[in-house]
Amino acid sequence: MILVVGGTGRLGRAVVPLLVAAGQQVRVMARGKSQPFPQKMGGGVELLHGDLGSDADCRQAVAGCSEVVFAASGFGIKDSSPRAVDRDGAIRLVRAAAAAGVRHVVMMSMPGAAADGPIDFLRCKAAAEDAVRSSGMDWTIVRIGALLEQRLEIMTAPLESKGKVPVFGSGSAPVTYTSVRDAAAVVVRALRDPALRNRVIEWGSQTLPAHEVAEALLARAGHGSIQRVSAAAVRLLSVAARPFSPFLARVAGAAAWEESGAAAFEFGPARAEFPEIPVTGLQQVLEASGAPGSLA
Repeated sequence: MILVVGGTGRLGRAVVPLLVAAGQQVRVMARGKSQPFPQKMGGGVELLHGDLGSDADCRQAVAGCSEVVFAASGFGIKDSSPRAVDRDGAIRLVRAAAAAGVRHVVMMSMPGAAADGPIDFLRCKAAAEDAVRSSGMDWTIVRIGALLEQRLEIMTAPLESKGKVPVFGSGSAPVTYTSVRDAAAVVVRALRDPALRNRVIEWGSQTLPAHEVAEALLARAGHGSIQRVSAAAVRLLSVAARPFSPFLARVAGAAAWEESGAAAFEFGPARAEFPEIPVTGLQQVLEASGAPGSLA
């Protein structure tokens, strides 16, 4: 049995069908709040409502499992936080998994994860990485860039409602994105390939500046314009929004971090090691999504 934590999220929804198609038994653990909890997910999938804040739920989730994929994240959820999910929840789940005899954990993380990282999300990811490395289990840390489909969805929503695509900062800073398809493929590979045990792999799909992503969306839609938010305004918002909207503050903080250029990373070596895994770039994601607004 393979446990997928956050199995109803964007990445989890891509990983689970691949595992089922490979004949694996899968258990999905999720709160069912940020994404609707399905009545069923097909044969071979067990659904478990669970909260990473609960020791009992974590113990129940890992019971009888040989491997775990931690794909949950609190960054993009308004009623949650990276500290609750990506740090404390991940540590709680890892400890429960080790106690239950789980053999291998695949932990999703992000390039730049470090105890002294410039944004809280990276510090939370570093704590989760430390927990899995010291757990006594085999582990794989998969560091991915911002999910391309999620970024496109965020930028598309105001285009549909206001005719504007927001670009934070100069729009010229390089950002490495990872498509959901690519991230899911490397997770599944990590579960079956001993070459990915006890190592960190950084997995990207394409490095692009925000203005290029925005222009691609405008070309696809055939209307609209770019709305620029200055770097100074973004930095101010990352501080000023904290008392009334921690979610908005951390999004602005991440945008300021991206403006520094630190969100771009070298993924060529990992891709060269596993050339059989396809690369899914911006145009492929847009073509596959069909009509504007269908980027799920």
